[in-house]
Amino acid sequence: MFLFGKKKDKKAEKAETPVVNKDELISKAEAKVSELEGTEGDARVELLNEIGSLYFQAEELDKAIEYYEESLGLKKVMGKSYTDLMSLYNKKRQQAAEAKNDEELNYYLAKVQEMMQISKDMLRGKM
Repeated sequence: MFLFGKKKDKKAEKAETPVVNKDELISKAEAKVSELEGTEGDARVELLNEIGSLYFQAEELDKAIEYYEESLGLKKVMGKSYTDLMSLYNKKRQQAAEAKNDEELNYYLAKVQEMMQISKDMLRGKM
C-alpha cells in the first residue's frame, strides 16, 4: 500500500514578498541616471537596463519604456530588458483599449509587432 504525503498548503509556501517603496526605487533610478554620463558600450546598455528595471518596478511605465528602448537601440539582445519592454507595451496597449484610445492602441500594437520582428530576426541570425 502506498502512503502519500499530505498536500502542502500553497499559501503557507509562498514567502512574503517585501514591500518596496516606490519613492526609493525612483531615487535609485535617478541616481543611476546621473551615472550614464560618460558611460559607453556594454556598460551603458547594462546601466540603461538597470534604470529601466527600477522604473518598471516603481510602475513608472513611460520612463521604463524610454530606458529600455534606448538600451535595445544600442544592443539588441533577448533577455530581461526585452521581456520587460514587451510587458510594458502590452500594459500600455491594455490601458489604451480600456480608455478606448484607438490611436494609442494601434501605436502599441505596432510596437509589439516590432518586438516580435526583432525576436524573429535574432533567432534567424539576421542581427
